[in-house]
Amino acid sequence: MSVGSRIRELRESKDISRSELAEAIGVTVGAVSNYENEVSSPKEPILFKIMKALKCDANYLFQDSINFPNMDLTVSVAERDLIKKYRDLDSFGQETVSYILNRESERVKNIQKILCRSFSTNEPSYLMTDAAQPRTDISVPEDEDTSDDDIMSAEDF
Repeated sequence: MSVGSRIRELRESKDISRSELAEAIGVTVGAVSNYENEVSSPKEPILFKIMKALKCDANYLFQDSINFPNMDLTVSVAERDLIKKYRDLDSFGQETVSYILNRESERVKNIQKILCRSFSTNEPSYLMTDAAQPRTDISVPEDEDTSDDDIMSAEDF
């Protein structure tokens, strides 16, 4: 996400119009639009005013522009809000949230393992079988019919 995108994201999340931000930092609405659309970049004094008006720091605005080794974690405004809520919880609430996150993380990892294994090998994946497909887990002579009776054509259907 670019600096301009982050400025827009923060401005919109705080329900601030472009004209309100422009007035707060002493520029035109067009200048704010240019910053958000990456047509131009704010000079340092204006950048400080933007950070003050949007209550953010340079790390947040420039986190995708600067390549720090081993720092590939970006945080959206919504995620920052969740972090703030988490920090407001007491120890029981934080423990509960951590438990749920750990369980969900393990569940998703297990699903991904199953999906990867079934696509990367010839192992049958019983989670992904479609109806009316031939069985591949048993050996059947070519002349033998292994399909079940067609229940759709049954007289009492």
